[in-house]
Amino acid sequence: MTDKRFEPAKKKKLYSQKRFEHLKPVEMLKNLNLKNGDIMIDVGAGNGFFSLPAAEIVGEKGKVYSVDVEIDMLLDLKHRAQKTGLTDRIEIVKSNVNSANLRERADFMLFAYLLHEVEAPEKFLRNYFKFLKKGSKVIFIEWDTKKREEGPPIAHRIESEALKLMLAKENLTKIKEKSIAYNSYLISAIKA
Repeated sequence: MTDKRFEPAKKKKLYSQKRFEHLKPVEMLKNLNLKNGDIMIDVGAGNGFFSLPAAEIVGEKGKVYSVDVEIDMLLDLKHRAQKTGLTDRIEIVKSNVNSANLRERADFMLFAYLLHEVEAPEKFLRNYFKFLKKGSKVIFIEWDTKKREEGPPIAHRIESEALKLMLAKENLTKIKEKSIAYNSYLISAIKA
């Protein structure tokens, strides 16, 4: 990751009312079938926009591994988890660009607004996909390359078709795409 990386100084923007209204993280995760007892890995968790609602959903029997390269974002996530009483359900993981430092395999893995920041996406994904159980669900949320209202420069965004090809090469199946609010698309897949 280089100059494409989100600036931690803008982290409050990730908790904007507009973002909550458009993405509805609790509803979205439930509709994607995240459930009580699941082990979830939130790759590029930032300050917890998806990790905190996921921790509520997975409950006491589940776990959310919130992975990020930016310590400032993870410290903000830790503070938010403490305020909401969810620290026992969230494990904060400081990673390197291509080293996940994980100890457990996931039932559910989320990459939200991250892959467009990665310089070598195939290598990056291979590193994380080894932490998937057979039958695990993988979700990608990325900026639409045709919509310009918000988000990173168009040149930094990743085409949905290119992402689907990468997933197929990594033996993910049942690859589905849908357009969602907030100038984004969502791709879901299953680990074969």
